[in-house]
Amino acid sequence: MNLSRMGGSRFRLFVLCLLACLGLLEFSLRGPVRALGKDGQNFNDFVSPYEQARAWASGRDPYASAVLRDLWPTSVRPHFVDTESVDGTLPAKRGIPSPYWTAALPLLLPIAELPWKIAIWLWAVTCVVAVFVVALTLVHLANAQKYSSLAVMILISVLLWAPLQTAIATSNIFTVAFALGMVTTICLMKNRSVLAGILLTCAIALKPTVGLPFLIYALLHRKRSRVMVAAIATGLLLVGVAVIPHHGRTLWLQSFLANSRLMFAPGAIDDFSGANPLHFQLVNLAVAFFPLLRARTVAEVSAALTFVALLVLWILAFRHDRQLGLLDLAILASASLLPVYHRFMDAGMVLIAVAWALGELEGELRSLAAACLLLASPFLVPGATVLHEFSGRYETFQKLSRSWFWESFILPHEAWLILLLCVVLIRARSLSRRPTIVSSQGLAGTPNEDDRNLTLRLAR
Repeated sequence: MNLSRMGGSRFRLFVLCLLACLGLLEFSLRGPVRALGKDGQNFNDFVSPYEQARAWASGRDPYASAVLRDLWPTSVRPHFVDTESVDGTLPAKRGIPSPYWTAALPLLLPIAELPWKIAIWLWAVTCVVAVFVVALTLVHLANAQKYSSLAVMILISVLLWAPLQTAIATSNIFTVAFALGMVTTICLMKNRSVLAGILLTCAIALKPTVGLPFLIYALLHRKRSRVMVAAIATGLLLVGVAVIPHHGRTLWLQSFLANSRLMFAPGAIDDFSGANPLHFQLVNLAVAFFPLLRARTVAEVSAALTFVALLVLWILAFRHDRQLGLLDLAILASASLLPVYHRFMDAGMVLIAVAWALGELEGELRSLAAACLLLASPFLVPGATVLHEFSGRYETFQKLSRSWFWESFILPHEAWLILLLCVVLIRARSLSRRPTIVSSQGLAGTPNEDDRNLTLRLAR
C-alpha cells in the first residue's frame, strides 16, 4: 500500500513537472519572445521610463514630450512620436511621457545609460528573473517544500499567469516592482528590517500602486518602526539624488501634473470610461462601476469606498488573530487592485491568493480555497482583450457588445472577479482564528519539527 502511494506521488510529480515544462514554453512564447520581437523592441512600456531616465541624467525635463522626441533613437522611433509630440497629444494617446516619479529615475539609470538595443535585452532578462523571484517567494511563503507538488503547482501557476506574460511582453516595470515587494515580505519574515525598508521604498518609487499592499503589510509588522525608518531614509536619499544634481529644478512637478491630467482625461489612454477605446484593459473597479453609475466622480468614489469597506472587514477579521500570513498579503494585494488605476498586467498580484489557495486545498478551508481558484482561473487568459477582439469580428458579439450588460459586467468581468475573490479571502480570514505557532521571526508559519514534537507531547 505504501509502495502504491509512493508510486502515485511520483507519477503525480512527473505529470506536474511535464505541465511545468509546457508552462515554461507558453511563458517564453507569450512573454520574452514577444518582448524581444521587432515590434516589442521599437515601442513598449519601458521605452518611456528609459528615455525619461536619460533626460533626467542630462538635466532636462523628463516629462516633456519634446525632450523625449529628441532623445528617442531615430532607428526605432515610431512615426507617431514626431507628430503627436508636436500637437501635444502624445501623453493622452500613448501615455508618454509616463507619470513615473522622479525618484524612480535614478534606479533605472544603470540600464538607461546603455544603448537601447542592449538595454531592452537586459531589461527583458531582468523581468524574467523577477518573475522567477516571485515564484520562489510564493513557494517560501506557502511553506512548500522544494520539489514538492505544491511548489511545482505554484510554479506552473506563475508561468501560465496571463497578466505576468503580458507584463513581460510589454516590458512593463510591474514585474520588477512586484518582485521587490515580495522579497520585502521575505525580509520581514527573516527580521531583516533595514533591507525590507530599502526594498519597500524601491518598489514604491517604481510603482506606488503596486507597493501599496506591501506598505500596509509592513506597517502591521511587529518591527515596523525599524522598517519605516529604513524606508523613509531610503526615500529621502532617492529624492536627494533626484534633486541635488539639478539645483532644485528638480521634480518638474508642473509637467508631471499636466501629463497626468492629460492621461486620465475623458477618452485618454488611462480613462476608465467607454470613451477610451482601451478601457477594457483596466481591472480597477471604476471601469465596472461607470456604466452602472454614469458619473465619473461617483464611480471613482464608489471604488474607493469599496476598498475601504474591504479593508475594514479584513481588519475586523485580523484583530482576532494578529499573526500576519500569506492570506493577509493575498487580501491586501487583491483589494489594492480595485480603488485606483490598474491595467491587466497588475493582476499578477492575484497570484498571492492562488498560492494561498493551492496550499489550503487539503486544509480546513479547502472549499473557500477551491472557490478562490475558480475565481482566479479566468486570469489564465487575457479575457477582456479576447472579448474585445471577438466583439469586432462576429455579428452576435457585435450586438451584445452594444448592450448595457456587456459594458457593465461582461467586458469588466476581471474587476468583478477580483472583488468576489476579496470577499472569499476575507471570509477565509475570519474562519482562520485558530491557534498558530509563531516562528522566531514573529510571523505565522508552518511549525518546524521541534514545534511539532512539542505539540504532540502537549497533546498527550
